[in-house]
Amino acid sequence: MAGVSVMLAMPTHRDIPAGTVSSLLETMDLMRSKGIPFEIQLQVGNSLVTHARSKIAHTFLKSDKSLLFWVDSDIEWKAADFLRLCALATKMDVVGAAYPAKKDPIVFFLDPSSGGEIESNEFGCLKIGGWGMGFTVCTRRVIEAMAERSPKLKFNGSDEPIAHMFRCDEHDGYARGEDMAFFADIKALGFEAFLDPSVTLGHIGSKTYSASITDNLRLIGETSHGTSQQSAA
Repeated sequence: MAGVSVMLAMPTHRDIPAGTVSSLLETMDLMRSKGIPFEIQLQVGNSLVTHARSKIAHTFLKSDKSLLFWVDSDIEWKAADFLRLCALATKMDVVGAAYPAKKDPIVFFLDPSSGGEIESNEFGCLKIGGWGMGFTVCTRRVIEAMAERSPKLKFNGSDEPIAHMFRCDEHDGYARGEDMAFFADIKALGFEAFLDPSVTLGHIGSKTYSASITDNLRLIGETSHGTSQQSAA
């Protein structure tokens, strides 16, 4: 972890639940104890998540941080898992964990676009086309590459045009959220994304929905094409 520094990026337009705040505080304490430079960037009150993500990514590029860690404002996690993904990001450009949708029975939003048998690398991470990116870390070179290819737009509150890196679109007749579009864009740039199945997350709604993707790997093969294109938001 020598030389690693982290910006935690959290777009939010609502109150942050207590479970998420608790995870944030535990993560701050752990990163401080490990001597890892750590910063939290909230984009508050922006109901357009594509704009919020692009603004935070712009702030990241102006910083000296080496990793950009996306965390949704309704996720619960263990600080040790946050640190684990930061360590894995020294070996992979994009790595994250999956969380269930806010519904019963449990379902994960995944895009197994690699097709066929899911590949596992030497770190036990799965090569997946995409997932809900609410607990995903990217290296600086990924965000730099995204910024280079993206249109430069002036946003309300910005004093200069910034790279608009995130978008929603349509693909094969389905509406695609900004998370799946992001994974498609980085794949087009030559990057690969890996999912760590060892991490279990909570997704806070009317209750906290929590399940291990390891126990639900069969859902990857069963996910319909339509579901795989949706955002997990």
